[in-house]
Amino acid sequence: MSSCRIADLAAARALFAGLRDATVETVAVAYLDPNRRLLGMRHVVGGRDQVAISIRTVAVDALAFGAVGVVMAHNHPSGDATPSTRDVAFTQALAAGLRTLEVVLLDHLVIAGEQVMSLRAMGVV
Repeated sequence: MSSCRIADLAAARALFAGLRDATVETVAVAYLDPNRRLLGMRHVVGGRDQVAISIRTVAVDALAFGAVGVVMAHNHPSGDATPSTRDVAFTQALAAGLRTLEVVLLDHLVIAGEQVMSLRAMGVV
């Protein structure tokens, strides 16, 4: 897995492209080393319009992988990639929680078909 490098938004989009056409909300979290090489991933499948992953789960995985960076993504089967209020609040809480462990939340992408919204580009992270 370590040959995959997530150096920019285009690489992250490619990594999470499988979420584009999912018919239920799914979250994927990528754990990265200091060179942004992929150490491992977790996928959680939710329901028609929501999916839940805990900050604790992401933190435990990050520590288990020895990750220093995390990129996450989830899809909106509705076709609208606009992050919800809950998406924004979770992203801010996750970033703060990971910071205490010296892990950086590099981005959280919301994917709906061909649309991709970056919460980092929006200034949330």
